[in-house]
Amino acid sequence: MFRGRKRWSLAVRRPDGSIHVEVHPLDSLLDKRPWRMPLLRGLAALWENLKLGWKALTLSADLALEGEGEMGGIGRAITVVLAVALVVGLFVFLPTWIASHLVSRETSTFLFNLVEGAVRLAVFVAYLVAISLSGEMRRILRYHGAEHQSIHLLEKGLPLEAEHALKQGTDHLRCGTSFLLLLVFLTVVVYSLLGRPALWLRVLERVALIPLLAGMSYEIIKAADRRRESPFWRALAAPGLALQRLTTRRPGREEVEVALAALKSLLGSEGEGREGSEDGGRMTGELLTGGTEDGLRG
Repeated sequence: MFRGRKRWSLAVRRPDGSIHVEVHPLDSLLDKRPWRMPLLRGLAALWENLKLGWKALTLSADLALEGEGEMGGIGRAITVVLAVALVVGLFVFLPTWIASHLVSRETSTFLFNLVEGAVRLAVFVAYLVAISLSGEMRRILRYHGAEHQSIHLLEKGLPLEAEHALKQGTDHLRCGTSFLLLLVFLTVVVYSLLGRPALWLRVLERVALIPLLAGMSYEIIKAADRRRESPFWRALAAPGLALQRLTTRRPGREEVEVALAALKSLLGSEGEGREGSEDGGRMTGELLTGGTEDGLRG
């Protein structure tokens, strides 16, 4: 899946081996005030990419499982509720609960919050390791790597062909993995400065701060992308790039062909052609960086 300034595209390999491509219009919050303001644009980008990601996922599942039945509206709603509960439970409640059992009441609030942050970071990495071990997830991660390789071609002005894409790296500075790692790191820093109220209130205030921290993460990733030649910003981006070894896999020609089909269709629909390469690939994944001024992202 790729997102452009005015449209987004989706390509799916059907069970018969053919590639189905769709291009949809995009009405972005990032075209509207006040969502273009710093911090707010990060929150808008997060929301829109989650929404588009979910839509692309359900569409691709319906197409890939053609003839095997589709998930109904109620099933999808239940899936969303369970996903939100999993995120809050796994990355907010669980680290807070574990920290309260690892650290005594006599321990300073600052140290307690640091321990909680370290547990949250460990849970996040363990979660990525666990999902990367799944056979089906490895296939999805190969498509993730193919998206990155396609974006590299666009940015470098190389022909959008599979043989060129397969020579590219599967990591990318603006990947959603880097965004999420930075977000988790910021929670460690910011939450360590908070007090130590009751467990229910700690969970509530941590959830409430996520939009602000997401906006901060967005701005940092954006700055790192624009200053990628700076040693400081390269060092800041290095952990996220390293973590992408868990969230991408080197694809084969089959996956790359699908990614390139989506990218070419989007470029054609927006009338960009090769001139899109200057701004191309402003992505997050699947996740997150960039606004409409940033051009394409995968």
